[in-house]
Amino acid sequence: MARKMRWGLLLAAVALVVLALATAGCGSSDSTTEESVAPSSSTSTAAGWTETDLAAIEADPALTAMLPEGMTEIRVASDIPYPPWEYFDPPTSKNPAGFDYDLSQAIAKKIGVPASFNATPFDSIILSIKGGKNDMIMSCMYDNPERQQEGVSFVNYAWDGTSILAKKGNPEGLTNLDSLAGKTVSTLSGGTQELLLQNLNKEFKSAGKAEMKILALPGQPAALLAVTSGRAVADLTDHSTASYIAQTTNDGATFEVVTDPDAPQGYDPAIIGAGIVAENTALIDAVQKALQALIDDGSYQRIIGKYGLIPVESALVNQGGKPAPNSSATP
Repeated sequence: MARKMRWGLLLAAVALVVLALATAGCGSSDSTTEESVAPSSSTSTAAGWTETDLAAIEADPALTAMLPEGMTEIRVASDIPYPPWEYFDPPTSKNPAGFDYDLSQAIAKKIGVPASFNATPFDSIILSIKGGKNDMIMSCMYDNPERQQEGVSFVNYAWDGTSILAKKGNPEGLTNLDSLAGKTVSTLSGGTQELLLQNLNKEFKSAGKAEMKILALPGQPAALLAVTSGRAVADLTDHSTASYIAQTTNDGATFEVVTDPDAPQGYDPAIIGAGIVAENTALIDAVQKALQALIDDGSYQRIIGKYGLIPVESALVNQGGKPAPNSSATP
């Protein structure tokens, strides 16, 4: 990776907070609060995409004119931290960074308005756009028919799968999803992986296998803490995030990704998109055209290349459910 986040420091901080709250009889995490985070001038200047590149993007007045009447800012909801998609840099600050942040700023710059990046718990993130608190979700959210049926449309911008993140050394000897039978697994509450685990439990039950205990927790730090504390044998999370955490936490000494040769890019690779209320067709069209412009001029490729994620070839809407492309790109 072009830049390493000191995730271990954040994890340690979360551990102290959880310990303190446990003695008080309650629990929480950073991502259970919602706050506005202004764009920061300290965003990464690593090779591949810099503040200078962002500043060089020219706004397209035609896209500005497409925005809903009265919109002078795009309020982006994101569940922070969830590296490499979104995180704070430095971890103890409220300065947003990551792929979703960088791409959101580039899209807004092309449209011709600023974009705030607002920390929002994932399990209420759709409600935040439906209720008018935010305009768009950029939080490594999978585009799927269930979310579309909830009234959300997606401007698709990347691909990712699901992987198993275990303690370094894989002490439980995990090999694949079947090896999770009868064990306790943590995951992000409200995420695609929670549904995957629920469906997997149905398969285990039908096959006469022991079901898993699913710890659906309010943020990624809490899910990681469950693994390091021994409450869970693994965290089921996005492949890119699992790889990033394994590589960067304590210089790779804390976690490892369980390697399954049958799923080198993660299980069930699916497309990810910027979620917008389906009725807001003006914003959907503006974001789609802005993303396509960034693809056409090469800006998008430089941003996604910086984070080693799997790109889309063009800006399309609601492609959830279609098969992932064959790609050699890995996080």
